[in-house]
Amino acid sequence: MTVAALIAILACLDVVLRMAAPASGIFQTTIDVQSPAALYAKLEEFRKFDGVKVAVLGDSLIFGRAMRDKGDTAWQAHTLSRQLQNWLAEKHPGQKVLVANFGMNGTLPTDLENLVRIVLPSKPDAIVFDLSLRSFSRDFDREGETRTRLWLDTLSVDSNGTYSTGKGAGGIAGWSHDALVNWWFLYRSRDFLQALWFDGSPFNFLAGLRDAADKRLQRSTGATGDDLGDVVLLMRARARYEKIDLAPDNPQRQALDRILRRVSEAKQPTLIFYATENPKVLPDLLPQQKFAELQAQLVQIISPQPPDRVYVGPLATLPASEFLDHVHLDKAGYAQLSAELGPRLDAMLGRR
Repeated sequence: MTVAALIAILACLDVVLRMAAPASGIFQTTIDVQSPAALYAKLEEFRKFDGVKVAVLGDSLIFGRAMRDKGDTAWQAHTLSRQLQNWLAEKHPGQKVLVANFGMNGTLPTDLENLVRIVLPSKPDAIVFDLSLRSFSRDFDREGETRTRLWLDTLSVDSNGTYSTGKGAGGIAGWSHDALVNWWFLYRSRDFLQALWFDGSPFNFLAGLRDAADKRLQRSTGATGDDLGDVVLLMRARARYEKIDLAPDNPQRQALDRILRRVSEAKQPTLIFYATENPKVLPDLLPQQKFAELQAQLVQIISPQPPDRVYVGPLATLPASEFLDHVHLDKAGYAQLSAELGPRLDAMLGRR
């Protein structure tokens, strides 16, 4: 009787959550996606949305959490996806619009290829994603370095929202996980809510508290840990940029080629933009001539552009004052980027 009562309570709770959570918009919140179930929770909200829906894919520039790391407590309201949504809402008052943020730190073209495959069955009105030359560094064609999230390789979600991690063939554990995610809303939402409330996991939450305490201690003692971190980040970036290669045998270049073929074959409206570097820092990363040569190669790879694909190259309108480091933007930078991309996205949606 106790077991039956527990099952009944869980069933009732599941029904309530299934109705209340989507209505609250909680799954539209930007989180650090670290598991297939967490991604699925966001994707289901996106798939079922009744209105104009745009999927924004990419790396840390899309994710936007660098703003929080630099002290912007309202960073989620300032991301590119949120500002594009606000731009479209102001342009078309009364129209239901969802611009979903599927950004993930460190995403490479090989990861992006999987994200495009996973998102396409949800029938977005447009896909937006960013590119960066850093992703084509030969550092990312070494064994074990070509992907940042191996679980994306086997994850699939069909047009009906059926979730599969491809683990069913591996035994009862994989099969039961997929079944529970598909049928039990509370289980499906667990990873998402954990990422939302604990920044990924309780361990990450505690580590974040520790890091915050360390920063306060550094400030009280006059230490310059943030400045040192920026220097280390720039040195690492320079090492990456020195190894950039857009040759056809680079697996990241091959992944980009496959992405372009996939969206073209699906006739999927796609807006691609280049993640512009800080103009003040760029000379320390690449000589101007080399940067121009690589940009020309990138344009050649992406061209010719079919009517349903638009590429926006490096934006010279972003001043150094709107960068947090060599690539990440602050609130004003994202507003400027949104103002540049918004009209192009709107025109693309108008042709849909």
